[in-house]
Amino acid sequence: MDGVPVPKCESEPTKRIARTPRRFPWRLLVNHYALRVVILLAGLALTTPHLAFGGDPFELRDGDRIVLIGDDLIERNQKLGYLETQLIIRNPDKSLIFRNLGWSADTVFGDSRAGFGTRADGFQQLKSHVLGLKPSVIVVGYGMSDSFAGEPGLLAFEKGLGTLLDTLEESKASIVLLGPIEHESLGSPLPNPRGHNRSLELYRDVLARAAQARKSPFVDLSQLDPVGAETALETPARAEAPLTSNGIHLNAKGYWVVDTKIANALSYENEWKCSVRLNGDEPVASNGVEVSGLRSIPNGIRFEGRLQRLPDPSAPKDAIGEATGDRQSITLEYKGLKPGRYALKIDGKPVRTASADEWGNWRLTNGPDHSQTEALRTLVNEKNRLYFYRWRPQNETYLFGFRKHEQGNNAREIPLFDPLVEAKEKEIARLRVPVSHVYELIRESEVGQ
Repeated sequence: MDGVPVPKCESEPTKRIARTPRRFPWRLLVNHYALRVVILLAGLALTTPHLAFGGDPFELRDGDRIVLIGDDLIERNQKLGYLETQLIIRNPDKSLIFRNLGWSADTVFGDSRAGFGTRADGFQQLKSHVLGLKPSVIVVGYGMSDSFAGEPGLLAFEKGLGTLLDTLEESKASIVLLGPIEHESLGSPLPNPRGHNRSLELYRDVLARAAQARKSPFVDLSQLDPVGAETALETPARAEAPLTSNGIHLNAKGYWVVDTKIANALSYENEWKCSVRLNGDEPVASNGVEVSGLRSIPNGIRFEGRLQRLPDPSAPKDAIGEATGDRQSITLEYKGLKPGRYALKIDGKPVRTASADEWGNWRLTNGPDHSQTEALRTLVNEKNRLYFYRWRPQNETYLFGFRKHEQGNNAREIPLFDPLVEAKEKEIARLRVPVSHVYELIRESEVGQ
């Protein structure tokens, strides 16, 4: 982990997805003037998707190489980076390498990868790319493009999926299967998705049966409502903040929702309640955050706080207002304050000024830890863009195809992307580790002054 220690603490797992979290008690003694401080870092509890048919509980391991393959669901994922970012920050003590090999409109036969060749050529391209990366985990996201063949294409899909999974098993990697999303109803003039959703259900069932037969994890993505409503995407038409741009292609909000469901299946899902409690000379009970350097300062207190892990990425702007904005917020509760107004500073920067009563419960939704998460997601997207240029150059026909006699000499430049990708991954490894921040709560005035 690049030699940087990561604070560990107790957590409260809602459901065991990967393994039982380790427990690390924090025992700190502090002296203070009878000021009781409670800092709660709370995350919205998320609904666990079906992680069905898995033999052993799934767990990402240090050094894992995760390869993602599939159609638009996978390819477009690399532009937003929610899934990769969440898995990285939920495993800050592990080095994880991600490679996105998604291809728009692709099928389990590798149709989109054929170029000017045959379907068999496309499948061979898929095989060589995946096995060449020596993955330890493969996430498979097919079904949407295949589903347009309807019920008549179901047997061919089942056979093609079996061939694909047999091929991927040559890598000895763990394989995770994703079900396709539903076709979202966006109303006129777009078509009614009811018929297509019936086909999607059939293809989803094939994927689920394949996962069951192979004892592989299966993540059902058919229910995507971010606020836990019982309604499906199909009907009625969603009037506000849809999850797709056209019914089948996820927008930013859609990826934020679906990637969270996948991340919950591949990592711990916790009702993230982190707290620090102190009162005079009583011991400090720390859960989810390491507190150090607590001391009195003129008219207030000062301490350093370091999270066990960074908060998940915040919701896109169009998702705020649908019970999603408070996820991974930091709830600050300062109790026992004398009357007056108090200013909170984090790393010397003013954040908020409020009365003693108003500090009883307040949510910090955009602090320095959230900024670090977004900086990490930006790096993830930059890395993915560079790797995309590495494995799918736009002029591939001229570099490697039947017209390589014209510009094939430029193919030597393609490997030059490798050190650029590695440099981004080093930055990601550094940025995934939480850092300490200085919190100061300073009394500014007396009541009535």
